This record gives sequence, C-alpha cells and structure tokens, in this order.
Amino acid sequence: MCIDIDRERLLTLSAAAVSLPHRPHSSTVSRWVQTGCRGIRLESVLLGGRRYTSKEALRRFIERTTQAAEGTDDDR
Repeated sequence: MCIDIDRERLLTLSAAAVSLPHRPHSSTVSRWVQTGCRGIRLESVLLGGRRYTSKEALRRFIERTTQAAEGTDDDR
C-alpha cells in the first residue's frame, strides 16, 4: 500500500518518532524507511526535499512487523 497524501496525516520522520511509545530516535524511523525491519519498510514520500510518513503508515508498519515477528501471514 502507498501513502495517500490527500487522506493521510503526514508527519516528518522526527515527528513520527515523537508520536510513538518509548519515542525511538528519529534515526531509527529513518532506518525503517531505508532498510526496514523484519523485511518490512515503513512507507514514506518525498516532498520538497523532506521525507514524510503518516500516522496510518506507522500503523500499517507496526501491524506488519508484529505479524512477521509472530510468524503469521494474515494480510488485512
């Protein structure tokens, strides 16, 4: 799935880090975009030279990495 910039709430990667529990470092969120976690990459868009993700993309990323960690292949 791709970020829909008309419907999703965009966040800078540093704002995304602050919005998560335990506030991971913004470089962690950047790494999730670039290389991923458990084979899953955080969706992002590039606008005006800045990288953005969305609250909805974070939710999808968390769901997918949780499924990967638990070994389930449920695709919602």
